[in-house]
Amino acid sequence: MIAQSKKELKKQQQKEDYQKTKNLIDNKDFVFEADWAISYKGKRVNIAGDAYTLILKRDASIAFLPFYGRGYSGAGYGGDGGIKFEVKGVSYDREHNDKKTKTKIRYEVKDKSENYKIILTVYSNGNADLSISSNNRSNMSYDGKIVLYKEKEEKEKDKN
Repeated sequence: MIAQSKKELKKQQQKEDYQKTKNLIDNKDFVFEADWAISYKGKRVNIAGDAYTLILKRDASIAFLPFYGRGYSGAGYGGDGGIKFEVKGVSYDREHNDKKTKTKIRYEVKDKSENYKIILTVYSNGNADLSISSNNRSNMSYDGKIVLYKEKEEKEKDKN
């Protein structure tokens, strides 16, 4: 019997985690939960536990994220200045990189007064980086993780 090295075991676990994450993404029913917000100037703000999310469901996307940055002339966002939208008819591109065990998701959202370009990079363990650019605001980035949409709903029920 040949004993596997720690390195081999870690690589095998990473592959298994990546396959689970890949399946979660391919099912198009997950939530990005933001733990950190990073402004265009690099300021990091801890937002863990504040229920800031980006939901991707089949052909819809719903965002409720904070914004710490600069709005440009004609910016059409309301009083709180967050990034909020709920749109249907969204199609997004997925690019699985099996060698690096990560997936990039790209799509665009046209809301009432803003256009967003969204890039979500998801790693094998479910951790993720979200980048949002807009025609009316400076870029924002977020660090967090993805979970199955139904798990998110159950967490919310448990809180109440």
